[in-house]
Amino acid sequence: MARFILGFIGVLGELMITVGLLLGGYVLWNVWWDSNQSAAVAQQGVDDFYENLDEAPRVPGELNTEDPPPIDPPPADGDTIGVLIVPAWYDLTNNTMPIKQGTSNAVLDNAAAGHYDGTAMPGNLGNFALAGHRRTHGNSFRFVDRLEPGDHIVVETETTWYVYSVTQDYVVTPDQVDVIAPVPNDPGARPEERILTFTTCHSPSLGEWGNSHRWITHATFVGWMPRSEGMPEQVLNDPGVQ
Repeated sequence: MARFILGFIGVLGELMITVGLLLGGYVLWNVWWDSNQSAAVAQQGVDDFYENLDEAPRVPGELNTEDPPPIDPPPADGDTIGVLIVPAWYDLTNNTMPIKQGTSNAVLDNAAAGHYDGTAMPGNLGNFALAGHRRTHGNSFRFVDRLEPGDHIVVETETTWYVYSVTQDYVVTPDQVDVIAPVPNDPGARPEERILTFTTCHSPSLGEWGNSHRWITHATFVGWMPRSEGMPEQVLNDPGVQ
């Protein structure tokens, strides 16, 4: 009987080791390999966006803070709106990614920032709301918790630069969808500001590895300028920006 018990324990131990190796391999694949593949797809999306555009003059331009910015119509689902640039993430991760219409898996799993249907377009009154994965599938918004008030977020379209400044962040549960309302958390109010919102996964206990909650970051509009006139100073020295 003792030999049988020892044999059973040995087999059980081997099974547990095998399961552990399989789980570890899956995690490694999902966090590293899959994320690298997704990031490569996102970079190709950025390259494709720039391919048919003239390079913006690499000279500092002056933001227009007085006149209303030009507003593009919403594109078809999955189409590219422009490029998202987060200067504070430079040297931490890939801080440049495509912005695509919609928040489907086809968009987010390829490391793009997904534009919520029905929310404002860049520069428009209301809430230009974007979603992105925090971990896996490119880790697009992994370092969202390092953004501080005053940090800039830049949106580049085919014709225009739009610059926003971070104002606040907080954590909500997934059912609190009013964070992407035209006036965040006040869905009945009429918008009078131009706002950008990031939403991504978060957990009070697991941080960037959990998805029980959502990390919300808001930013307000600073100004805009045509691409033909140069670059905002916030991105002038970023080699990934064209």
